Amino acid sequence: MALAAALGVTALCRPTSAEAQTTAGAGDFWEQDTLSGDWGGLRSRLEKAGVTIGLQEQSELWGNVTGGLSRGGAYDGLFTLSVAVDLDKAIHWPNASLQASALQIHGFGPTALRVGSLQTISGIEATASTKLFDFWFEQKLLDGKLSLRFGQEGADEELMLTDHGALFLNSAFGFPPLTAIDLPSGGPSYPLAAPFVRIQYQPSGELTVIGAVYTADPAPPGTGDPQLRDRHGTAFRLDDHALGFAELQYAPEVLKRYGQPGTYKLGAWYASGPFADPLHDAEGLSLANPASIGVPRLHSGDHGIYAVIDQMVWKRPNTEAQGLGLFLRLMQAPADRNLTDFYVGGGLTWKGPIPERQKDEAGIAVTHIGIGGPAVHFSNDEVFFAGFGTRPSPGETIVEATYNAQLAPWLKIQPDLQYVVNPGAGIVSTDSPAPLKNDLIFGVRVTVNF
Repeated sequence: MALAAALGVTALCRPTSAEAQTTAGAGDFWEQDTLSGDWGGLRSRLEKAGVTIGLQEQSELWGNVTGGLSRGGAYDGLFTLSVAVDLDKAIHWPNASLQASALQIHGFGPTALRVGSLQTISGIEATASTKLFDFWFEQKLLDGKLSLRFGQEGADEELMLTDHGALFLNSAFGFPPLTAIDLPSGGPSYPLAAPFVRIQYQPSGELTVIGAVYTADPAPPGTGDPQLRDRHGTAFRLDDHALGFAELQYAPEVLKRYGQPGTYKLGAWYASGPFADPLHDAEGLSLANPASIGVPRLHSGDHGIYAVIDQMVWKRPNTEAQGLGLFLRLMQAPADRNLTDFYVGGGLTWKGPIPERQKDEAGIAVTHIGIGGPAVHFSNDEVFFAGFGTRPSPGETIVEATYNAQLAPWLKIQPDLQYVVNPGAGIVSTDSPAPLKNDLIFGVRVTVNF
């Protein structure tokens, strides 16, 4: 982090221009693709042989100003090693590829330490560990229209994605918080990938259909932190319930011709495992029925539907991609078996807000999760029958404003500000025995590609 910060300060002091932000070769230090360069030509030789190696460090500093669990700072970071193999170049296997990645997660993120929100403040904060993440094989057929992939990955690497939402740091704009909260162990998403098989068919440039099946619970059975139950990402669970996805994507050609491309997605997921009624506490007792024997009602399976809109609404003249884009993502799930039954997130992004800084991007976004009616009623019953607890509000809302400055092809610095309304949705815990006050937290992420 100290190295990244020092490089960032140095870069901020140097002159900037549109040309300085273009990706270049291994000439000028500030214009080369990676901090460590071409490794004396080794990287180029590996790429000609079909092997591409990526090394990236993301480091974050956060400061909680007011509200939440406590004031103060936090640090978290993620180092990623990725290897991609083009099997056509490597062993003359046409239209086939391999991908693998390993994560080194360090620090302690701000959500559990300072904020207490249900939606994680940063998409990279997780339990400190070193683990395997991606590990998959892909084969393309029918001139690339059909693609088969299997191995291990996170579901949000190909599904439920919003391109414009990828700018923001809050985890809600990656794997949707509804699935992260309701699925066992948080579902197959960072930092826990899961075994999967996926088929994708693109009959035209406008339409894409994706179907995929994942192991529903990526962590082995047990209690405590699921990220520790699969500390090294090698559980490879094939004997658990399944989580299936189906997604239809539509990218109208007419919008591309007018220079305002957009993508519209409709999808659904189904998890085959048992899901407990939210009208029961952790011990299975129903405070709405004091005579409860402590066995929660189980529902067979869980499901959800979602929609995603990504649309460029204005393009700066004589540029390829600079301009304003908006996104909206919604998800609904049944309230009788889930803590959260509704999610909506959306916002506005501006690529190239300063004409001389073509690769910079700014944005503002809002994310909201709704607490299902049965869960709210359960909390009310706790207060009435047991005399403890609180009456939560129907949900939690976070507003995020951010600016991502690309100071070199290999260096980005991203200041970020988030305001959390009703952290934790008023749900009490051992960490927050009383409802938390609204929270204001600021941070900065430094990304270095080595």
